[in-house]
Amino acid sequence: MAKLSRAILTVLLSGRHSALGGRSPRDRAANLARIASAYSRFELEQEKGIGPARAAEVEVWLRRQGLSLRVERDGAVSAIALAEMTTAGGAVRVASSEFP
Repeated sequence: MAKLSRAILTVLLSGRHSALGGRSPRDRAANLARIASAYSRFELEQEKGIGPARAAEVEVWLRRQGLSLRVERDGAVSAIALAEMTTAGGAVRVASSEFP
């Protein structure tokens, strides 16, 4: 399994959702996937040291574990993520109930 870079690990273990992994660094490291999947793409890209490329790396890492980044409730998707979906030819289906 691919590993995340030290820069990404540092951000996830001390970032805004790190408390979801526990209080100690050991607990947080053991729950890294839980912490990472609590982020939306937008939130992750806003963390210092994480840009679109590193956010994509986290996304791929989560996908290999059967997880994903959190989807924003309002349906917002970053421009980078939308471009990746369009480039990949993936169809995005949104339920009409998600919009007022």
